[in-house]
Amino acid sequence: MKNSTRQYLYSVLRQASQEFQGFAKKLSLRLLRTPLPKVLIVVLGIALLISLIPLVLTLFLVFVLLKIILSLVTLALRGPLGSDLQPVRRPYRKE
Repeated sequence: MKNSTRQYLYSVLRQASQEFQGFAKKLSLRLLRTPLPKVLIVVLGIALLISLIPLVLTLFLVFVLLKIILSLVTLALRGPLGSDLQPVRRPYRKE
């Protein structure tokens, strides 16, 4: 039983590695045919995206946390909800 599982995993990994090698070979041939300035622009664009995504996520989290903290502070300063309400007197009600 273990032997057939090993053979199956080996064949799957071998096929995956062959697919990856084929993809890498096609990509390298395509890069060799592409002009160098275009490759440089693509690489710079990818680097810019990689550096901007964490910055955007960090700023988003900072502003969300700031909003939560400010809302908690304003609720704490305001006091319990409804403490500033006065009871309503109804003039037509008979007691």
